[in-house]
Amino acid sequence: MNLHQYLGKKIKVTFTDNQVLSGFCNSFTGKLDTDDELYDEITIETDKHKYVGFNENEVKEIEIIN
Repeated sequence: MNLHQYLGKKIKVTFTDNQVLSGFCNSFTGKLDTDDELYDEITIETDKHKYVGFNENEVKEIEIIN
C-alpha cells in the first residue's frame, strides 16, 4: 500500500476491524523511520482529534474524498 500518496489529502479510512475514520492526512512516516521498521505510517486530523496515527497493516481500504 502506498500511503505517501494520501499526504495532504482528505481521506476516508476503513480499518481491518471495519471502523471508519475520515480526515486530513497531515503526516507520512516511512517504515525505516518507525519504531518497528515494518510498516509505513500516516497521521490524519479528524473533527475530534488532531492526530490519529496508524500503520498500513491496520488498513483495509483508503478512499480520497473531496
